[in-house]
Amino acid sequence: MDKSNFSAEDFVLDSDFRDWILYPNNQRNVRWELYLEKHPDRIKEIQIAREILLKFPKTEFQIKDEEIISLWIQIDSKLADQVASALEKSTIPINSQATIQRYSKSSSRRKINFPLLKVAAIVLLAALLGFLYYSLPDREIHQEINWLTYSTKPGVKSSVTLSDGSVVRLNAGSSIRYVQNFVGETREIFLDGEAFFEVAHDTLKPFIVHTQDITTKALGTSFNIKANDSEKIEISLITGKVEVKSQEVQEFIDFLIPGEQVNTFPKGSYWEKDVFDQDQVVAWMNKTIIFDDTPLPEAIKILENWFGVTITVNHFKDQQLTLSGKFKDETLNNILEGLSYTARFKYEIEGKEIQINFKQ
Repeated sequence: MDKSNFSAEDFVLDSDFRDWILYPNNQRNVRWELYLEKHPDRIKEIQIAREILLKFPKTEFQIKDEEIISLWIQIDSKLADQVASALEKSTIPINSQATIQRYSKSSSRRKINFPLLKVAAIVLLAALLGFLYYSLPDREIHQEINWLTYSTKPGVKSSVTLSDGSVVRLNAGSSIRYVQNFVGETREIFLDGEAFFEVAHDTLKPFIVHTQDITTKALGTSFNIKANDSEKIEISLITGKVEVKSQEVQEFIDFLIPGEQVNTFPKGSYWEKDVFDQDQVVAWMNKTIIFDDTPLPEAIKILENWFGVTITVNHFKDQQLTLSGKFKDETLNNILEGLSYTARFKYEIEGKEIQINFKQ
């Protein structure tokens, strides 16, 4: 169902929205947070709907959609009966002009009165729902939901063991955000940057990683995700099996087996399934930098993030210049020294500031 133009009334009648407001859990919080990110213009309607729903006590009872539809049918029927009754009591016109004038006036009156009747109908529905909620025993209090964020600065790599036993290794300048203790029916993480995941097996609680509008779903496996801002997203599977799909384009979905990779961009502009070099993908965890015909601007970003420095390039003109080389646990000075011979540049290091100079 398309919820992009939902009114407050639509939200009140939507069972998933009611569950989110009255009985929040991790899965619902994530789903509606993604909705608000895509449709921020609906926030006013959501606030109104929330106020209506919060007037009901939290109980085990949940009214079915079919029952709500039945209530609305009864309300519409009552409104139709009132209109029909009013028309029957009106004076019978004696000519066509009188008929047209009466219809015009009636139409004008309906434009004024029907919004009020609609509001009254919503109030009536709320009262009926409230009666049903009040007539049943109280629901148990849900566990409090706390969001946690774990980040690494440029030049620093780290790892974190999650409450389920899964291990996340973060590359420099990366972060993850997740609900403490994975409250709810799923284990969901939001990633910015690059990370390697070793997922603890749990068939009853899927592990889902969100990278912008791309989701990677696994039960027990290991995979690498690289998703820096405004850059290509790469999901590389090492062991197990994962489902990768786009939230923007329905056709963009793939199931990966070890050795396969999905390359894509945010917002559904590109999608490609391919094989990959495992040594190159996980090189960053082995303190190794690999440049393989890497464009100079991309190589500069890698070095800045790896060593936590700022690099300024002067007099760079050859836009086709690429760099190649493998550097394991090397200093920045040694890497620049090695690259300077093939790329023909000179460099200066002053603390955290690096100057790369090409010939004018």
